[in-house]
Amino acid sequence: MILSERNVLSVEILSLLKNYCGQRLISKFIRDQKRMQAVERRLLRQGGQKLSKEDTPEVSLDNGAAYDQLVTMCKQSLDAYEFQEVMLQIGDLFKSHGELQKAEQAYSNVMQYAEKGDHAEFVAEALLRRGEVYCRQGLWKESNRDLDYSRSLFLKAKDRTSVAKVENVLGASFAQQGHLKRAKSHFSKALRALEQSQQKVMTATVLMNLGIVHNIMGEWRKALEYYQRALPYFESAGDARRVAQIYHNMGMSHLSKSDYNEAIAMFDKSVAISTKLQDPQLAGLAQLGKASVRFQLADYPYALAFCNLALAQFEKTNDRLSMADAYKVKGMVLREMKQYDLAETHFQTSIRINEEHGNLLNLGESYYELGLLEKKRRNGKDAKDAFEKASRFFEKVGASSQLEKTKEELAE
Repeated sequence: MILSERNVLSVEILSLLKNYCGQRLISKFIRDQKRMQAVERRLLRQGGQKLSKEDTPEVSLDNGAAYDQLVTMCKQSLDAYEFQEVMLQIGDLFKSHGELQKAEQAYSNVMQYAEKGDHAEFVAEALLRRGEVYCRQGLWKESNRDLDYSRSLFLKAKDRTSVAKVENVLGASFAQQGHLKRAKSHFSKALRALEQSQQKVMTATVLMNLGIVHNIMGEWRKALEYYQRALPYFESAGDARRVAQIYHNMGMSHLSKSDYNEAIAMFDKSVAISTKLQDPQLAGLAQLGKASVRFQLADYPYALAFCNLALAQFEKTNDRLSMADAYKVKGMVLREMKQYDLAETHFQTSIRINEEHGNLLNLGESYYELGLLEKKRRNGKDAKDAFEKASRFFEKVGASSQLEKTKEELAE
């Protein structure tokens, strides 16, 4: 992470710390890092070491020692409350740029300091945010543990808005696992808690998540209504990341309705915003959406290219569930190109990852596509077995449109 205007995350972290600690501290940090590099180069040369430019890179926060030193300097200049607030915000910056492991570490550090100082409000907040990170990584057990503890602390403090935030993340967790009824229940609780508040962005987030649930359930028009209600809140708040998410979700609903031109337009808007934000996870989702549209249009070379672009983005953040989804779509493309063995490998890989993370909806979708593959191979018994498994998963999560489609295949 080079300390220059070329790296958005680097600039955001420095700007945050300058607001809390002052420009003098930031300038001293950069001077100290450059001086350390000069000393190291001199000592290495004295020892007979031949140095290349790579041996002494530019001052960078990707260097763990440099980042640790910067945090130490800030801790020395701030009181306990300010330092914990700074670390929460650093975690948020890492999370917003897809650096989930660094975000998790920042939140864990806040918890350690907060527990020592008996600052329950910071413990609760760090648990909530770390629970969301675990959710995005598909670590459901760890996520639920943190969120349940966080909710108990917020309830004790009678903080209704923060309780609503916990309910929203729990809803997202169950939605990603394919438990749509439980997800809808948590989102509804969150919306009720927020209805009398002035938390417009938070309300919009819950509306967006309800839209996602209705989209999975095959209620695409209702999903679009929720998205359209949420979009103005995010735009007025200047929340570009959420705007990109909304456009992606709207694209998925238009794709389900077979409105392909509208879907592409929405995905393009999402890609443009997420690229500007340097958010690989969001960019990958939009590119995967475009791959799905190209697949429906039988434009298989472009579909394959977009799949590969999406996979490269997901690998940057180790987003396993999104990778599984991309393997499924890539398997669909390979199947239609009559590369049956390669397609089966991709479907089975998607199934394995979804089994590891307990994602019932994606399991159903992967088994359904595997069933279509076996049908093309004229393997009736294997096709029936795959469709029956898909049907069971769709029934468990309440994905009615996918269930109906699968039953039609079984009837054949």
